[in-house]
Amino acid sequence: MDKIHLKRNAPVSLLYEDAISNEGAIVSSSGALINFSGKKTGRSPKDKRIVYEETSKDDIWWGSVNIKLDERMLSPRLILDHLETGLTTLTDTFEINRERAIDYLNTRDNVYVFDGYAGVWVSQPSCKIRKMLSFSTDSGTPSTGSRSV
Repeated sequence: MDKIHLKRNAPVSLLYEDAISNEGAIVSSSGALINFSGKKTGRSPKDKRIVYEETSKDDIWWGSVNIKLDERMLSPRLILDHLETGLTTLTDTFEINRERAIDYLNTRDNVYVFDGYAGVWVSQPSCKIRKMLSFSTDSGTPSTGSRSV
């Protein structure tokens, strides 16, 4: 790979083109984009984490789906990965995961950026979000759990 092709807020027509040519998607008779995800068909709710911090801690429905990600809560695998690097201090979990995501996106040929809003259906002001993805078929589906990277 020579360089990453960054596609920011790409028009729907370009997302369709990329999905068809790069991801094996097809267009239905009604014009809807159809993509086959294989054996794993969606996100695992048990893998979703939200950073637990002062400004939003009282606005989240915490539980089995919205799991707290404390700034100092590290999984055993992350601790081992960190210690193997020879570093002696632990960085907060969000920063570690952010760096892992950036490292992954740096290996992709295409990176899609979607700037949008979360919470636009409520009376309170909405929250700006940015999603950075490696697949065009997820670019236009903002998640309220997204966080800028």
